[in-house]
Amino acid sequence: MEYSRQLLWLILKMNEIKELLRIAFPGIARRMQNELVLKSPVDTGRLRNSIKVISTEDGLLISMVDYGKYVEFGTPPHIITPKEKKALKFKIGTNEIFAKKVKHPGTRPNPFIRTTIQTKLKQIITEELIKAQRHNL
Repeated sequence: MEYSRQLLWLILKMNEIKELLRIAFPGIARRMQNELVLKSPVDTGRLRNSIKVISTEDGLLISMVDYGKYVEFGTPPHIITPKEKKALKFKIGTNEIFAKKVKHPGTRPNPFIRTTIQTKLKQIITEELIKAQRHNL
């Protein structure tokens, strides 16, 4: 009998926690999006403006422009070749350069997403759960 009561109490607590998370998740998503926008590197602003965090039934979904993964994780050295033309064209200073291929040295990672998750997410979840609990009383 005692086991059944403990199990019932545990099930009720789990449902209470699920409800608190359901209430808190939109706020968690909004605040994480704000933090990622603040921490994202800016060149043209395209990456920063594309960052979206939405809450789903399974957790948070972070989306952004495709090249965001290259900013986050970096790239190895690679060769760039033209896709539609016979040559690449770019400027260095005032000089126009044409090349059939370019040996790109790669880029270093800028782990702004992982860093933000590691440094901010726990605090944001805690604060939003406290708000949800107050709201739920």
